Amino acid sequence: MEKTDYILNHCCLDALRQLVISLEAKFALQIVKEPSLGLTMIRAEDSVESQEFYLGEALTTDCEVSYNQITGYGICLGDEPVRAYCIAVVDALLQSGTPIPELDEFLSTHEAKILLKEKLSTTRYNAPVLILK
Repeated sequence: MEKTDYILNHCCLDALRQLVISLEAKFALQIVKEPSLGLTMIRAEDSVESQEFYLGEALTTDCEVSYNQITGYGICLGDEPVRAYCIAVVDALLQSGTPIPELDEFLSTHEAKILLKEKLSTTRYNAPVLILK
C-alpha cells in the first residue's frame, strides 16, 4: 500500500481525477468526511542515537470515503482537496478487494512514469572543468 500511496501523491492530478470520475460512475461511493485541512506532526529519527523526535507540523488535506461499508482514507501534503478525495476513493476500492483493471493499469503506468522522471532528475553530466591561468 505504501507504493500505491507514493504513486497517488506524485502522479498527474488531472489523470487521477479522470480515473476517479470513471470509477464513481461504476461504484456506489459515499463521502464520510469531506476534504479538510489540518496539521500533521512529522516524525524523524536521530541518526546518532536512533531516537524518534518530531520535526514540526506540516499542512495536510485529508478525506474519508466509504464503499460497501469499507472506509478509504486519503491524505496528502498541502491544500489539495481533490487529490485527497481521489486517494480516499482508490483506498476504499483497493481495500474492498474488487478487481478493477483500469485502476491496476493506472497504477502501473504512473509508477513507470514517476520512476523515469526520478531517474532523469538524478542523472547528471559532469563536464570537465577547464582552468585558465
